[in-house]
Amino acid sequence: MSELIISLNKIAIEVSKYINEIKDEKDLSKIIGIHSGDTTRLIDKRSEEYIFELLRNTGLKIRFVSEESGVINKENYDYTAVIDPLDGSTNFLLDVPWYSVSVALYDKNANGILDSVAGFVVHVPYNKVYSYDEKYAYINGEIFRAYDNSTLPKVILTYFDDRGLDKALKILGSVKGYKIRSLGSASLDMILVCTGKAYMFFDIRGKLRNVDVSASSNFCKHLNLIPTTLTGSKINSGIDDIYKIDEIILSHDQDLMKRIFSFFS
Repeated sequence: MSELIISLNKIAIEVSKYINEIKDEKDLSKIIGIHSGDTTRLIDKRSEEYIFELLRNTGLKIRFVSEESGVINKENYDYTAVIDPLDGSTNFLLDVPWYSVSVALYDKNANGILDSVAGFVVHVPYNKVYSYDEKYAYINGEIFRAYDNSTLPKVILTYFDDRGLDKALKILGSVKGYKIRSLGSASLDMILVCTGKAYMFFDIRGKLRNVDVSASSNFCKHLNLIPTTLTGSKINSGIDDIYKIDEIILSHDQDLMKRIFSFFS
């Protein structure tokens, strides 16, 4: 395991413990700003500021691309950190234990969202870290390899609205005997799929951004499962700013994916 991923794993645990320590403080739900049609709450900002501090303490020259503050340190950097300070903030406020923090780190040779050299998604309520470097994916610091999920229930994790209803029905019509869940943290939902605990994930609302799924997408990539569009193209996004991702789908069932791609190609 490289020194870089060891350092990121430590940051994941530190920020996770920090959020757990302050989660009962007053006013964390207070709205302090609006960005890209979404709200910034005090808990989002507190988490973001702590992540910035921890990353700066590594001594690396880092440009930050973060959900709450946008782009910081646009010059004199060696790495870009794409950050989601709290994915699932509504769950956090409702005390539903399904929320996370994500950081994806890119060097200057990176061309897009799937080119991260290291990163993590930490499941905050349980201090559980899903991380990766250029070689492996890890769970709590231990190498994790993909495994067969053919015997698991067909749980589909999905997000769609009335504008995407026709597309959603086509996708769901391709599967028999499934259960639907919308758990509220896209990064953790994707990890359930790529670690073999859920059958499929898709989000076709046009509301996801690169900060939401950069780390989870690269974690899944290390398990040979690359998120795509409905037509089968790898998801594509820049990392120098915040960009929208209109649609994303993920499943180990490649025959199913081929059928779905044929509907939309």
